[in-house]
Amino acid sequence: LGFRVVLSDRSSKALFENGMETIPSESVCYPAKLVHGHIMNLVEKGIDTIFYPCIPYEKKVDDKADNHYNCPIVTSYAEAIKNNMDILKHRKIKMLTPFLALDNVDKLRKRLVDEFKAYHISHKEIKAAIDYALNEEKDFRVDLEQKAVEVLRYLNETGKRGIVLAGRPYHIDPEINHGIPEVITTYGMAVLTEDSISNLGKLDRPLRVVDQWMYHSRLYKAAAFVAKSKNLELIQLNSFGCGLDAVTTDQVQEILNANGKIYTVLKIDEISNLAAARIRIRSLKAGLDERARNDYKSNGKTAEYKSIAFTKEMKKTHTILAPQMSPIHFDFLQDVFNASGYRFVALPSVDKNAVDEGLRYVNNDACYPSIIVVGQLMEALKSGEYDLNNTSVMISQTGGGCRATNYIGFIRKALKDADMAHIPVISLNYMGIEKNPGFNITPQLINRAMMAIVYGDLFLNILLRVRPYEKIKGSSNVLYENWREKCRPSIISGNHKEFKENIRNIVDEFDKIEINNIKKPKVGLVGEILVKFHPTANNSIIDILESEGVEAVMPGLMDFFLYCAYNNNFKSEFLSGSMKSKILGNIAIKVMEYYRKELKDALKASKRFDAPRTIKELAEEASKLLSLGNMTGEGWFLTAEMIELIESGVPNIVCMQPFACLPNHVTGKGMIKTLKELYPLSNIVPIDYDPGASDVNQLNRIKLMLWAAFENIKDEDNQKEDVKTFVDNIIKTS
Repeated sequence: LGFRVVLSDRSSKALFENGMETIPSESVCYPAKLVHGHIMNLVEKGIDTIFYPCIPYEKKVDDKADNHYNCPIVTSYAEAIKNNMDILKHRKIKMLTPFLALDNVDKLRKRLVDEFKAYHISHKEIKAAIDYALNEEKDFRVDLEQKAVEVLRYLNETGKRGIVLAGRPYHIDPEINHGIPEVITTYGMAVLTEDSISNLGKLDRPLRVVDQWMYHSRLYKAAAFVAKSKNLELIQLNSFGCGLDAVTTDQVQEILNANGKIYTVLKIDEISNLAAARIRIRSLKAGLDERARNDYKSNGKTAEYKSIAFTKEMKKTHTILAPQMSPIHFDFLQDVFNASGYRFVALPSVDKNAVDEGLRYVNNDACYPSIIVVGQLMEALKSGEYDLNNTSVMISQTGGGCRATNYIGFIRKALKDADMAHIPVISLNYMGIEKNPGFNITPQLINRAMMAIVYGDLFLNILLRVRPYEKIKGSSNVLYENWREKCRPSIISGNHKEFKENIRNIVDEFDKIEINNIKKPKVGLVGEILVKFHPTANNSIIDILESEGVEAVMPGLMDFFLYCAYNNNFKSEFLSGSMKSKILGNIAIKVMEYYRKELKDALKASKRFDAPRTIKELAEEASKLLSLGNMTGEGWFLTAEMIELIESGVPNIVCMQPFACLPNHVTGKGMIKTLKELYPLSNIVPIDYDPGASDVNQLNRIKLMLWAAFENIKDEDNQKEDVKTFVDNIIKTS
């Protein structure tokens, strides 16, 4: 295409340290931290344009895989770079960060033509360049795989061993792998990469997990090949803070262990001391030598996982348990499912015992929400309250690139480990990820669910707005409890007239509650969906804030579903999404907005409440800071919620995320610096939640934010007093 291509220097500790001050999240993985150093290195070379594309989807390497996402950091870390490295703006360096679809060549061509329009590059030139690149990639893959065949032949002829050092593409960087390949070869073992032999693997499917990330599809096939190979073993490299590997490590171990292989994982970060890695590698070699002396034979089992379907017969007799997420919403969802013919129990808000239960069954590197979800279910199943032969569990799946889609895999592993593998796990999703003959999402169920979510959002809005100011303590909760019971019949019947009347009357009665005419700081609550809504996950942050004398403001649940539907517009226009999905997504938005129209009208007409914005308005605001291609987890919607809060008079915000929540590194922590620049009075504190996180540390950070919030209110009052005094003096002297 006629460009002069300049690469950054090889990774090094000095290069990392050169960009370290611009890293927005201390818990992001080392490869992401290194990016800051590489960008700084390019800046120092005098580059005026940097091409750093965002790639949500890779090419699908296995047609049987469930999806082909990239990890959220690989997908869009360019957004964090763009919003945190001021030197790019100061030097007026152009950052090209388009979201591209590698799984659709036609769309890729179109996107690159649009992206390079300013350089007057024709469609013909772009097509030729892409074709050349694809052929080069194909040739590289052939060379790599042929070399692997040579190594395998050598190992078979000599009787030596080989290690498949499995990881992600960036693990080939010597600064990231810290020379582990060379350490392995000193023990007389050859080293192969997982992508050099994954084409040889025949994987028993279905897997226990959802195979949704492309690198992992390759990893699982490589593990399957190693599992059947006499002279190959596998070591998996795992970067500290890589939340996705909480899914992969367990699955790879199951594939290897089913065939009697030893599984070894090495966790690595910026610390280059290899003592622990050497010990693990020597231990693996010693174990292999011992097996060779004893002529160990593999048992040759399969790692295929057979899920238990929820049948029509089960619908009549089974109790369905669902983990709690948002008590104010799930209280009504229980009525939704029971009225639709199911025996449904939304588990109550949990205590720390459920967290401990989750830690017994879930990989410790898994995110806090997955630990809470599994812990709730296992605690309930082991309580003796339910007949385990007539009990099923349910979990929602969005089908996105976040770990949440794999909660179902965590649950199934826990059930298997607890000898409860016979219990069906029902996936609640709208994409048809899994099908169960006994469970159907009917129009009647959708109707009731929409009403339940609107009721939950309404109570969340008005209760938090009134309770901190009520003259009669407890009056807001009493009114809420009264209306909560009055709302149930309309959900059960699905009656829209009663539903609308209830909304108007609820707003009217909460509008009339006597409140004190005082001013308190408002604190917005945003973040990962379960940590945001679940009292146990966020250490009852609403209670903490109200006890400190402030008003908590939490955006509703319906907006998240609107965001999911709205994403189909971007996928259709810029990625490989279909026009059909776009149309269906926009229809879904209209349906959801129809259900909450009465809520918005009633709130707008009230004296003290504010109505939520449309999802299109939120998207337009967010797109000023980042691309709407950030669709993993809460994605751009998280940034949009912070903007909405600030612009509606809530400058104080707690951004809550589980430790190692990958999307939040970009759209949460990664956007705070830019938000503070755009809104100088904004007061945002990110808080990580995790079973091992210090409650005291969290509370101290929140109190520091509150101190600033109270100081800002004092400043506002002083300014008003100064203006009043000035006006009074003018009146006196006139």
